[in-house]
Amino acid sequence: MAELRFDELPLDLAFTETHGDGRRKVAVFGDPADPFTRELFRDILPKAGDVTVHTIPLPLETYPDADRLTRLVWGAPDRAAAWARLMAEGVEPANPPDAHAPIARLRLAAEELGVDATPTLVFPDGTMIAGALPAGELERRLAAQ
Repeated sequence: MAELRFDELPLDLAFTETHGDGRRKVAVFGDPADPFTRELFRDILPKAGDVTVHTIPLPLETYPDADRLTRLVWGAPDRAAAWARLMAEGVEPANPPDAHAPIARLRLAAEELGVDATPTLVFPDGTMIAGALPAGELERRLAAQ
């Protein structure tokens, strides 16, 4: 478990979604083609209640479809909604892919921060955890904020 300052995150590249009052926060580096990222967004984060989720796409070269899916989400009028639907239902955005999606910038930012796996969660206290957390552990970390 590494530490990272929350204000160092590239939140200008994030899709932000607020659930409930959003008083608790977490940032997630996620790959749209990664089954563990999908599990986190489909099965675990929805149970978290009052939380603001900053999703920073990180298309890994491990998954051949990651760049294409990232470009599709980036080209959507509502990126957060497009991401949420892709993660929860597997439905790809109907819009054309954005050829100018900042994929290289996303990868460079992750590399500079030491993020090399998805999902990677970052909490406001600086705790950085690679891998999907069980719902109970996520709730414990969010409750500590």
